[in-house]
Amino acid sequence: MKEKVIKIIAEYLDREESSIATDVTFKEIGLDSLDIMELVMQIEEEVDCKIELSQEMDTIDKLCAYIENQK
Repeated sequence: MKEKVIKIIAEYLDREESSIATDVTFKEIGLDSLDIMELVMQIEEEVDCKIELSQEMDTIDKLCAYIENQK
């Protein structure tokens, strides 16, 4: 799951997957709120899961944990 999310974000940012840290905030990665919304829609399609974003869900690790709990 995490690998898939990292791949989507890396492609979106046009960066290497290895350069995407999963424990830093989306803002620190270089994503703004519009970027996050676009990525969430793409991730929802890829993993077939509805994602309800919250302020606390601000890292890839937290996003992946949420998705895993929804499955």
